[in-house]
Amino acid sequence: MKKLLIVMTAVAIGFAACKKSSAPTSDSDRKITLAADNNTPPTGANITFTVIASNNGPAASTGIVVSIMLPSGYTFVSAGATTGSYGAGAWSGFGLADGASATLTITATVNATGNYASTATIAGKENDPVAGNNSATVTITPTTPKGLMVSTLAGSDRGAVDGTGTAAKFSTPRGLAMDAAGNIYVADASNNRIRKITPAGVVSTLAGSTDGYAEGTGAAAKFGYPTNSVAVDASGNVYVADGGNNRVRKISPAGVVSTLAGDGGVSIFYQPLGVTVDAAGNVYVADSYNNRICKITPGGTVSTLAGSATGGAGSAGYTDGTGTAARFWTPNGVVIDASGNVYVTDASNYVIRKISPAGVVSTLAGSVEGFADGTGSAARFEHLAGPAIDAAGNIYVGDIGNNRVRKITPAGVVSTVAGGAPLGYADGPVATAQFSNPFAVTVDATGNLYVSDVDNNRIRRIGY
Repeated sequence: MKKLLIVMTAVAIGFAACKKSSAPTSDSDRKITLAADNNTPPTGANITFTVIASNNGPAASTGIVVSIMLPSGYTFVSAGATTGSYGAGAWSGFGLADGASATLTITATVNATGNYASTATIAGKENDPVAGNNSATVTITPTTPKGLMVSTLAGSDRGAVDGTGTAAKFSTPRGLAMDAAGNIYVADASNNRIRKITPAGVVSTLAGSTDGYAEGTGAAAKFGYPTNSVAVDASGNVYVADGGNNRVRKISPAGVVSTLAGDGGVSIFYQPLGVTVDAAGNVYVADSYNNRICKITPGGTVSTLAGSATGGAGSAGYTDGTGTAARFWTPNGVVIDASGNVYVTDASNYVIRKISPAGVVSTLAGSVEGFADGTGSAARFEHLAGPAIDAAGNIYVGDIGNNRVRKITPAGVVSTVAGGAPLGYADGPVATAQFSNPFAVTVDATGNLYVSDVDNNRIRRIGY
């Protein structure tokens, strides 16, 4: 394990030196200082101690021996000295001229609480008469690392209640997105509302009320079962895949709702379920039943990035390729990285697809329906949704049918972050936590994940 580098305050005391006179003196300044680079290291981690022997007179010191005593639970790793040598628990074989100093560093793995002490003496000479000047002690209090945990940020049983934490209620929450301030926006599908959750877990309603279609502000606006996805741009505008109305809607930070694209029919969109937005304000849409990925400019112009729609039903299939040569089958979620690559949860093909800015479609991970961690086509998913991406380019998805949150690295390595069979609700360590249809995922700047747990009507957090 690598050494910890935070230097902590040391306790300074002394060691003995020979003197010009055999009579004790009280003005001696020969001492040992002992510092730990972390006074509260995680158990199992390495900790480095620095011992400095210094001689400020009145004479040279010879035959110095510094005893280094590791308490029970510390495992020696390595040691190095600027002079002399360390072995069998003692730093020895050196002397110090008046005004000189020497340094010993010793690294140990710490697994228990205790004191790390060093004592300095000079063979055949009197000890320094200044009280307490012959030893130094640092108290180390190891901490037990806290593993990755699942907790509930907001929500309880089914309902439509604003409030804080478990006092709030949702009804089949699905799509999630986070703004730069850490606020989470939720497509509260059965309530036909877009909800907002602050980092402190305070839930409010941004827009929406009952099922239908209406532009307007706040509760005056209506959505038609907004399901899989919401997205937030740099200005705080929220974009909603309003699948029931075959539109992509836009909500200003003040809660004013308008239609960005779509006319309510199936000629433009047919059940748009996923949205994401790039730095330039272009919105990308998983046009699910048309089996294609579309791009909408800030001015509302719609074009096809990849996939092909014929008639209203679209051309379902599974083909990697460029632009309209590629085939998808009910794609339901999209997310974009900083380089402009769009990642798609291609639900009925059970795969994660990647689309380059030039429209080249490839498969990142997945193959047939099932459950398996692994790389590329060796991995298996069951009913994917709600992708998110972190700063390192890792993709996170809700694997609904497997009740798990999965991670896909840029190299296509798939692992399980949390959850598993059976359905349930349990906070706690990721290995034992339970979800009931985890749907969408969003990620904050420090890597904490937030998951819409649909049938538990909660927003869950995965973090340390």
